[in-house]
Amino acid sequence: MSDNERWLVTGASGQLGGHLLRQLKRDTVNKTLLALAGRGLVDENVKTLRVDLANEQDLRRAVDDFRPTHVVHAGAITAVSEAYERPRDAEKVNTYATRVLADAAELCAARFVFISTDMVFDGTAAPYRESDPPRPLSHYGRTKAAAELLLVGRAHVLTIRLPLMYGLPCGARETTFSRQLAAARRGEPLKLFVDEWRTPVWIQDAARAVIGLARTGVTGLIHVAGPERLSRFDLIERIVAAMGIANAKLQPVSRLSIAAPEPRPADLSLDCGLLRSRLPELAPRPVAACGSDF
Repeated sequence: MSDNERWLVTGASGQLGGHLLRQLKRDTVNKTLLALAGRGLVDENVKTLRVDLANEQDLRRAVDDFRPTHVVHAGAITAVSEAYERPRDAEKVNTYATRVLADAAELCAARFVFISTDMVFDGTAAPYRESDPPRPLSHYGRTKAAAELLLVGRAHVLTIRLPLMYGLPCGARETTFSRQLAAARRGEPLKLFVDEWRTPVWIQDAARAVIGLARTGVTGLIHVAGPERLSRFDLIERIVAAMGIANAKLQPVSRLSIAAPEPRPADLSLDCGLLRSRLPELAPRPVAACGSDF
């Protein structure tokens, strides 16, 4: 581990990016942070550049000027519906920006960590290992799978696939999870899929694992996922129980009841065995072990 780390984090105003910055600020290693964000609130105590991930020149300049030791590329168009409606923008941001940043990181000998997704799979052969071939059903999944392919074989690169994440955001920005939790607290009917499975991970565990892996020599591809195969209904049911929300009105529904322009994968459960065998201290915990501070 370097005693003079320089971390550049993209997607800094997003859910994962915010928690990455928070945890990096709190640990005891001597470091300098630079946040890249297109819009949204970022920790006011972290130097921030407003950068369009589709702007190759600005990305290269940001990396070259800062000279990072670690680049964590968490920025993306992550909403499946938005990627479908803006396909070219999704390709520029999710795929081509990844290549640009990886190239720039290599030129300054920085470690490059790319955040990918379980959505690169089609949901028919879970649990998925790192060796399983991607077969995305959505345009979002295709853009991330294409980015993964661009990084294969690079000595300074680690690709981390993450599943559905739960937990409250660092700032005021709402997320699907925060809206669901608020609705549960108000006792409003909350429809949740019972036939779509993931291996969800607490956002703080995800951030901890990303930072820990970035500080190792692990390269290639690795899954970081929770140990439980849960539907969205299962997940929220466990969380409201842990938080003691007695008036929650959870309603089980099928994913097929919701109209969508692209098919939804049924089971995107990730096998996290590689991480658990090599670096068990970074493996995410089950929902019940995360306490009630979601």
